[in-house]
Amino acid sequence: MTPRMFAIIGFLCVAVFVVNAQSSDIESSDEQQIRKLIAEHAAASQIGDFDALVSGYRADSDVRYADGVLLDGKQAIEQSYRQILRHGPTTMAHTHPEESTRIRFIRDDVAFADIISLSGGGTDEHGAVSTPRRVAVFVVFTKVGGEWGVAVERIGAPVP
Repeated sequence: MTPRMFAIIGFLCVAVFVVNAQSSDIESSDEQQIRKLIAEHAAASQIGDFDALVSGYRADSDVRYADGVLLDGKQAIEQSYRQILRHGPTTMAHTHPEESTRIRFIRDDVAFADIISLSGGGTDEHGAVSTPRRVAVFVVFTKVGGEWGVAVERIGAPVP
């Protein structure tokens, strides 16, 4: 191999390293933004803050519950949340332990989050205390105009 070939290979290795380092920094910043959205949503659920609960959803978002109900569009999601919150903020209260949240970037502008949602201690529509639940929630986040938001949310079956 000629010295010129070594130089070219060396340059390419450095370029790949720099691009990977920059990509990792961007991904880290994006992951922080997504984790912040998840935490803000959970915090809003604790106090029944409607605006904060729905702020992370895109206009064309959709949510499917474990029972099969599909909420198509932010307007339907907002209507469902208003209905739930009529019975008080504790009906919606939940947390997402940060250590249980896994985020995978599919592309620079698409991320998949596997989230555990813990709820309970709240009340149902009849005022009875609800049984604590641990549920898997799968969320696709998209980045539009530099801002992350929820595109798709699937609320799965209870997990141990």
